[in-house]
Amino acid sequence: MNFQFILGQPWWFVLFCLMAGALAAGILYYRNQQMDLTLWQKRMLAFFRFGTIVLLCFFLLSPLLRLHLNRNQDPIIVLFQDNSQSLVMGADSLLMKGAYLEDLALLRSGLQQNFQLHTYSFGERVLQTDSFDFSDRITDISQVFATLESHYSNRNLGAIILASDGIYNRGQNPRFLTVPGFTPIYTLALGDTVARRDLVINRLNHNRITYLNNLFPLEIVVEARQASGLNSRVKIEHEGRVVWEQRISFNSDHYFQTLAVQLEATDVGIKRYSVTIDPIEGEISTANNRQDFFIEVIDSRQKVLLLAHAPHPDLGALRMALEDNHNYEAKVSLLRDFSGSLEEYNVIVWHQLPSQTQAAAQLIGQATRLNLPQLFILGAQSNLQAFNRLQTGLQIAQRTQGFNDARADINPQFTLFQPTDEINRVLPQLPPLQTHFASYTLSPAAQVFAYQRIGNITTTFPLVVFSETAERKTGIITGEGLWRWRLGNFAREENHQAFNDWVSRIIQYLSVVEDKSFFRVFTRAFIYENEPALFTAELYNRSYELVNEPEVNLRITHPEGVNFDYTFRQAGNAYSLNAGAFPAGEYRYTASVNFGGEDFTASGLFTVSPLNIEAVNTVADHNLLFQLAENSGGRMFYPDQMNELVKEITERDDIRPIVYTQYEFEDLINLRWIFFLLLLMLSVEWFVRKYSGGY
Repeated sequence: MNFQFILGQPWWFVLFCLMAGALAAGILYYRNQQMDLTLWQKRMLAFFRFGTIVLLCFFLLSPLLRLHLNRNQDPIIVLFQDNSQSLVMGADSLLMKGAYLEDLALLRSGLQQNFQLHTYSFGERVLQTDSFDFSDRITDISQVFATLESHYSNRNLGAIILASDGIYNRGQNPRFLTVPGFTPIYTLALGDTVARRDLVINRLNHNRITYLNNLFPLEIVVEARQASGLNSRVKIEHEGRVVWEQRISFNSDHYFQTLAVQLEATDVGIKRYSVTIDPIEGEISTANNRQDFFIEVIDSRQKVLLLAHAPHPDLGALRMALEDNHNYEAKVSLLRDFSGSLEEYNVIVWHQLPSQTQAAAQLIGQATRLNLPQLFILGAQSNLQAFNRLQTGLQIAQRTQGFNDARADINPQFTLFQPTDEINRVLPQLPPLQTHFASYTLSPAAQVFAYQRIGNITTTFPLVVFSETAERKTGIITGEGLWRWRLGNFAREENHQAFNDWVSRIIQYLSVVEDKSFFRVFTRAFIYENEPALFTAELYNRSYELVNEPEVNLRITHPEGVNFDYTFRQAGNAYSLNAGAFPAGEYRYTASVNFGGEDFTASGLFTVSPLNIEAVNTVADHNLLFQLAENSGGRMFYPDQMNELVKEITERDDIRPIVYTQYEFEDLINLRWIFFLLLLMLSVEWFVRKYSGGY
């Protein structure tokens, strides 16, 4: 290390510092004869005063200290070992867990003699570790390159060793990724490239959710290797019984087939199905002969009741639009024929009710007390005076007995739900509805979806309007003739899509019930067994303000009855919890909290799906490893060539220590020892002067 002084002023200014120090010392100790000091005391104190004044004046010149530093950085060798299950699914699994790990330890020992060696495992994630158990359920080689970029950029990275079978099933294609500084990649080719006899459930394609009593589709992708001329059977089991099966024959050694299956959802809840292909003689592995999947069967169809004054084609148009959506179940009934209970339904549609002859006051009053969403469709038979008494948010004052033909002019400021582009384009072009010739008064809480366009004039009269009072939502269509809209939609577009979507969105808005509970818990319904179960919770006071003072507890129950207890942590104004990973299965949870002397609970369930990706492909891809090595200036080696690998890396001329030259600048005034030196000299001088009777 070399150093140099740098001044902010010319060097000859130092003479003034020396002169100032000499002048101060001479005046104080040689011209002053009043202090009773011996000669050596005078000389010592004069030296201290001289040194103090010189240093203080010297600091006024802003001196800097420039340090010249040389640092050596040894080359770094980074070893990445594939820790995925595919390495131990073949016939050489015992070899991988025994002799290979011993040889790998010798390889690491040989490299550590000359280089810095950093060892990682990769699969589900990259971890810096020296132990490997080949238990990761996915392989993401792209994470290796991300680790190199984040940890080893601008460092003396000598070489990279990638020990893998070349199989990856997550992340980017490694062929298109690069490493920092054009560092050579040496690959250790593991696994077997020879395709052995194996039957595989390659992939299952299915929905996450279906509805009760519906048929839901399932696609089974079957793969067979080296099984030409043989037969097997694919079957689906549910709750201990076979619900579907099919025999298949393999006509090639590289056989793929996609089986399309329709299964019926007969029970509500999260249901587990197992897809299995019967093993054949000589299979290398049967771990990939089975895959399980879960599907949630819900009975959340919204039941819509259409009650009418009299038969009308609007009722058929609405019923067909609702039945086009599997989420809705529609029932049409005339008022005089209805004998059921309104509590069975989620939305009530009143077609021209109350009417001139049927007030329907009892049923409408019951629906209001039950806070049921309601949609009123007005027409020629509607009793407007009785309608106005319902306080729906719209008052209609009829001027004459006449009617208008009104088209829809959609309000761009409408925010209650989002119409599709097709609805915005098609609805204004559809035939007019027949509306009353009247004046309309809206409450402040009402929002207009579409105004009446009479002729070419857009009025302020609502054609479709919605309002919400207390906890009840109400929709009003002020004209009849919706059947013309459905036919007009088909005449223009050759489908009923726009009309059906419009009806579905109206019913969806009306039927959605806002969650008013004070305690809520959220988590994903489906996760894989390598993912953690994450929970969030919200607790509200009576003013619906978020609070998180009390402790929230969670109990997760395993299918076999084992309980796991947790406590949420505070996160902002709410709560959060990472419960960790769980084995495959269906789990129930219950969260509880006591707030303000009142107990609140929230419960639900989630499903952990098995992850069997590593078993799908067990044929090593050494071509990928060869390309990675060749493109980076490295080479591919096999496990029995580890000594050659060490020799190759050691003898490379470009893997050598790097000497870095660095200049550092530091203000001398920041050096603490100078401060203490000045303090010492002044303190000694003060003490001797006081001891000698000076001042």
